[in-house]
Amino acid sequence: MIPEQMKIISLISYEDSPNSFQVTHKPLRPIKENEVLIKMEASPINPSDLMFVKGMYGIKKKLPIVPGFEGSGIIVAKGTDVQNVSEGMRVSCSAPYNGDGTWAEYMITTKESCIPLLDSVSLKEGATLFVNPLTARGLVEIGIKEKHGAIVQTAAASSLGKMVIKFARRENIPVINIVRRDEQVEVLKQEGADHVLNSSEQGFDSKLRKLAKTLNATLLIDAVAGNLLVKVLSLLPMGSKAIVYGALSEEGIQMNPGIFIFQNKKIEGFWLSSFLFQKTPEEMLKIANEVQELISKEFKTEIYKEVPLEEGYNALQIYKENMGKGKVLFVL
Repeated sequence: MIPEQMKIISLISYEDSPNSFQVTHKPLRPIKENEVLIKMEASPINPSDLMFVKGMYGIKKKLPIVPGFEGSGIIVAKGTDVQNVSEGMRVSCSAPYNGDGTWAEYMITTKESCIPLLDSVSLKEGATLFVNPLTARGLVEIGIKEKHGAIVQTAAASSLGKMVIKFARRENIPVINIVRRDEQVEVLKQEGADHVLNSSEQGFDSKLRKLAKTLNATLLIDAVAGNLLVKVLSLLPMGSKAIVYGALSEEGIQMNPGIFIFQNKKIEGFWLSSFLFQKTPEEMLKIANEVQELISKEFKTEIYKEVPLEEGYNALQIYKENMGKGKVLFVL
């Protein structure tokens, strides 16, 4: 039975403070003809969520709003125009562009924002299916299609970075992994990474320049932006390209124009929503099934902690302080 109200985390300001969040209740509105109602099972906190609650993401919704970009659950109702999904179906889901997100007991979204889960995939695994696995797969796909000799990645010790390492190995494309601390070097070597460099270590510049030339590493996938992006791109071979998919440093990018003029280097952005929008329904189904089949291997997500919605702002702080250890997951 569907209740009249649902428990939610409500974002009431973009000030990034404890007072910005309220755990409260909200009436469930009727669904429209093209919508589905999902009883949420779990939803992670991602770096994109941290940017969103500060008002720094590419989408800035009218407040108050329920945050959360991805999750999983069970379809409990659907509109009259919705085909090919049924009530009781287990799905991974993403939030609509202009409505409430996944940090709630229920979410209303469109069928196109749902991926039916294979029987072999649990709801907790499905909760982290969209953002990291599809981004990691998409970035490696670009490296392969554009025939780069190797990939360089920053924030390599992140959950997404580890997925890039494993999926790129499966696709036989080398990866140079950049981290900030010695313990992260050891972690990635245990994950099977062949090339790991510490950007804080003396001699980093010469090591990266030499290794990138040897491997013809002409694609940088960057989650940091700021000064690190500038330094790394400047050390890569002529004609290299950087794809920026995150801004963990929260810094701008200031580069000497000569790097574009005389070294023929480029910087592009990557937003998963735009990347997937270019895919046909058949391509999306193939990608979704491939990712699910690898969800316990190449695309496995480590869960650091499971928390109830009542943790609210505190859960974000736990994630910020332990990002390298895995996801913090709201379990409903």
